[in-house]
Amino acid sequence: MNEREMATVIFFDRDDVLSSLKERRDSSAFTLSPSARVAAQNAGLTLLEGASLFSDKDHARCAAAARRALREFDQSSKGLKLPASVALMARQSAWSHASLVHRLRQSLPPGPWIVRDRNGVWTGAEDWHALQTLLLPRIWDYGLAHRISCARPLFPAIFKRFTYLAAHLARFRSKQWVASSSRKLKNGLHESVSGAGGHLAVFQPTSGGWQDYKALLNDLQSSKISQTFRISPLVENAASVRTTLETLRLIGETFSDPRVRCAWALYAPYFAKTVPAMLGIVAEGSALLRILEARTAVTYEANSWLTAPLMEAAGAAGIKRVVFNHNSQPPSNSPIANSVLLTLLRQRTYNELTDVAAVWSPFSIKAMRGIQQNKPVCRVIPVRLQYPANTVTTEKTRPLRVLHAGNYQNWSDFFPWVAETADEYLNGVEALATAVEHMDGIELIVRVRPKREVDAQTVETRLGHRRNVTVCGIEQDFLEQLAESDVLVAHFSTTVEQALQMGKPVLLWGSTARYQQFPGQDIPPTGRLNDSVYIVRHASALPAMLGAIRDATRAAGQSAGPEAAYSLEVGAPSVDQLASFLVHPTTLTEAVYP
Repeated sequence: MNEREMATVIFFDRDDVLSSLKERRDSSAFTLSPSARVAAQNAGLTLLEGASLFSDKDHARCAAAARRALREFDQSSKGLKLPASVALMARQSAWSHASLVHRLRQSLPPGPWIVRDRNGVWTGAEDWHALQTLLLPRIWDYGLAHRISCARPLFPAIFKRFTYLAAHLARFRSKQWVASSSRKLKNGLHESVSGAGGHLAVFQPTSGGWQDYKALLNDLQSSKISQTFRISPLVENAASVRTTLETLRLIGETFSDPRVRCAWALYAPYFAKTVPAMLGIVAEGSALLRILEARTAVTYEANSWLTAPLMEAAGAAGIKRVVFNHNSQPPSNSPIANSVLLTLLRQRTYNELTDVAAVWSPFSIKAMRGIQQNKPVCRVIPVRLQYPANTVTTEKTRPLRVLHAGNYQNWSDFFPWVAETADEYLNGVEALATAVEHMDGIELIVRVRPKREVDAQTVETRLGHRRNVTVCGIEQDFLEQLAESDVLVAHFSTTVEQALQMGKPVLLWGSTARYQQFPGQDIPPTGRLNDSVYIVRHASALPAMLGAIRDATRAAGQSAGPEAAYSLEVGAPSVDQLASFLVHPTTLTEAVYP
């Protein structure tokens, strides 16, 4: 690169800014996240306008590019014998790559650039190929959706024998095993499975070295209701691994967009790491499930590097595969958002790796049954969540407790942006805090899920000290925190529908209008809360809406309960009934939904 030519320094996150780059302090700088922007401003750096300028047209271009990549993947993979789990994850990768590279294209200023690679080295990039080569692996490394941590154990054949022995002993100890890829079954399902007499068989890849033997011994000596079965990845030169990787390489050459082809080629090392682990789980997992005589396999999403092969293994073993979907994906008035959310629903839940989709959202159920009109893939059943009791007091002098618990699409997410970017999310939080700090009788709690782009520190630094405003992380259980609150504020999140099912009013607010999660009213209530969902489209309207909700809540006392539109029918199965089916799968009609 010509040293006389000033390149643009790209700061991806806070760590980039904190890393010393003294020789480039006079260069133009551009940030890709709020954490980087806040840190750069505190360091006194001059910044170009960053990703906060990402427009609705830019968003539409990203979504269109992602749809095109999916069509090309589906066309090129027809007739190819990819394992079902690998095919699902490869399709997701095509969707992700197209969205990511076009988001970068729409966001970044013209090159050349200077970026920090995955090893922390600042390197010049003169063209898009060089930029993607440096930046994409770093973004992928941040996302759990892009990797499996695994390694072959010492003496794999011996470890396999010990694992099979452990499975036989487990079968002797219990005849009610439920398979999963994680111990963390949310929404009380883990406890319900235990209450139904079930034991959890967790399938994970091996870590390597002696660790796997030590973990196996600890599991055998433990009296816990769950046991982990670790499966070794196949060797890299196994015929099935080589064939699968070659098929994926050939698919990558068919993409019409050179940026997507470049990203696919860069992703080859990730495929090379995950495919042996996936194929190992498919092969050995089905054998272990037969030894255990496992009743069912359950997960929250079918579309991860671990859950997809487990579900394929369960299918090969002839046991029911259940996805207990924990997301809310209601349709909206945006065709782009609907297209993205429908694809997301197919990837996560409604696909050939699922036999039963257990869904707590009536809107997601409606979407799945709409798909079923064409060609049914799996059975869809409603399941009522077990919410904590409302702990809000009716004391009229108490401040209105507003909980902001929204979400945004981060760079490592695998689907196109449908709601808010990280910058838009933070702008919306700041506008809400500005309104609340000048009001009496209202307190705002901003709950922040930590990500590379935004964490509690980023929000606290951006807001500074604000009257009536508190920022917290995710230490407290969300549903418990929601039960202690009067109103939920978010722009796009599963938390919105959870609040509505708890009978909490919701204020939809964000700094972008490209997506609206539910219909609602934008006129402040008078006298009483006359709706469940309220909408503010401009920051200037926040004080009037918040004040009206405060006054109406004080007048009405506790909410009478959720509206019928947001609730499942009274006879819908509970989480306990779902757990009973997982442990005793007689028939769906008898065990789950009379």
